Amino acid sequence: MAAEVVVYQLNIVLREVEPTVWRRVLVRSDTSIALLHQVVQVAMGWEDTHLHKFRIHGRDYGTSYEGGIVFTTDPKAVRLDQFKLRAGERLQYEYDFEDFWQHDLRLERVLPLDLKKKYPRCVTGRHSCPPEDCGGPQGHRKGVLERLSLSAMEDMVLISEAILSVADGQDARVLREDEDLLDALERLRFRQRFAPDQFDRKAVNRRLREVEHADQASVDAG
Repeated sequence: MAAEVVVYQLNIVLREVEPTVWRRVLVRSDTSIALLHQVVQVAMGWEDTHLHKFRIHGRDYGTSYEGGIVFTTDPKAVRLDQFKLRAGERLQYEYDFEDFWQHDLRLERVLPLDLKKKYPRCVTGRHSCPPEDCGGPQGHRKGVLERLSLSAMEDMVLISEAILSVADGQDARVLREDEDLLDALERLRFRQRFAPDQFDRKAVNRRLREVEHADQASVDAG
C-alpha cells in the first residue's frame, strides 16, 4: 500500500550569510529529489547554473553529469517519503562547488494534504540570496560591506546632485556625457546586486507553479 501523501513544511536557511537568507516552503511528501532541487533553486533565487547535491541520512543525491559528478540513483525516482522523515530532521543541500553555498533544510512540521491548495508553495522568507559567482560567503560579505563604504556614499552624493540639477532645469542630455556620473551609476548597479531586501514571495510562487507544471508534464511523458 502506498504511503499516505502529507505535506512537509521545510525551513531553508543559507549558511554563513548575513543578514540571514531563509525561506519556508510547503512540499508534498511524494516530491522527488529532482523537484526539490528546483524548489530550492526557485525559492532561494538561484539561477541553476552550477552543480548541486543533497545529503540525506549520510548519502548524497542529485543529478549526474557526464564528465562531472555522478550519483547512483535517479533523482526523479527518489521521493522524500522514502526517507521517513520526522519533524526536526535536517537535510543538507550544496550548490556551486566553487562558491560552496550550503543550505540547511529542516522539516518543521508534517501537515495534512489540502487538495484545495497548490504545492510546492513558499509561505514566507526574508532577504535575497547572494549574486551567482560572487565568491561564496566571503565574496558576499565583501559586497555587502562595499554597499556601505565611503566610496558608495560619495557615488550617491554625485548621483543625487545630478538628479537635483535636472530638477532645477539642466538638460539631462548633458549628464549622459559625464563619465564620472556614468561610472558612479555602473558601480551603483553592481552594489545593488548585494541589496538584501529583494525577496518577492508572489514572484517565487509564480515560478514554483511553472516548475510544478513542468515536473508533472515530465512525469506524464515518462
